[in-house]
Amino acid sequence: MKNILKYILSFGLLYYVIATYGKDIQKTLSVINYQYILLVLLISFFQYILSAYRWMYISSKNGTEMNFFYCLRFYYISSFINNVLPGGVAGDIYRAYCARESTHRVINLSKSVQGIVFERLSGQIMMFFIFLFSLTLFFLFNEKYLAFFYTVIPVTLAILIFYFIIKKIYFNKIRSNEIMLNFKRIFSGIIFWNHTIISFFVVLSYIIIYIISAEAIGLSIDYFSFFVFTPIILFSMTLPVSIGGWGVREATALLIAFLLGLSASSSISVAIMYGILNLLCSLPGLYFLLSIRK
Repeated sequence: MKNILKYILSFGLLYYVIATYGKDIQKTLSVINYQYILLVLLISFFQYILSAYRWMYISSKNGTEMNFFYCLRFYYISSFINNVLPGGVAGDIYRAYCARESTHRVINLSKSVQGIVFERLSGQIMMFFIFLFSLTLFFLFNEKYLAFFYTVIPVTLAILIFYFIIKKIYFNKIRSNEIMLNFKRIFSGIIFWNHTIISFFVVLSYIIIYIISAEAIGLSIDYFSFFVFTPIILFSMTLPVSIGGWGVREATALLIAFLLGLSASSSISVAIMYGILNLLCSLPGLYFLLSIRK
């Protein structure tokens, strides 16, 4: 019942946004430059390649060996399912289940789930640090030193304190916990830096596609500000309260527009455009899904 109420709320937000700014949004979307869509499809292809390789790499370090093309195929399937089903995690559940049979031997389902959770977490961590770094530069370049002092510095100190507490106290007591041992191995040392570099380029591609979404509808934008608020919108899409992020993404874009003094209709139009492109880029997953069923 609670989940149903969440989805009703998310679509209620979407209805409110469209009903309030519908005419301006329709006018903005009517001038789409379709050449940009081809560019998005190309960038998205490399994004899926990097994401699939990251999943394969992390899983291999977690004791699950998988073929790269298998990972790429099921990453497309997972993204498509997440775009069309409620919750935003159904595709990952399906991916974890199918990963058990990626080789001739049966893989432990627990390790399969761990690989996907760690892979998603790698991207979220990198997205957060890009946001924090961009926000720092945004405050400093615009001489908002007080805002920098009250937001970025406390958050940075909290992260460092939390890290050292976990490292000194908790990591020394996990020798009997297989999941935490795997977590420590994946998120420390050279393995951590390897998948973090991949995640950097994956997150960067998300932000670039969001910028191109604005360019495609002819908006005059501040590129640097996109590095600040795009991660916030992408974080909102990961909340399991909507279908494909619809409603939550647009409401977040509206809130950011008010906070940064941007045009509300333009911000929402970019969010809608991004949602359409996100679904379009995941369509190969429908083909792979149907081919597997056959």
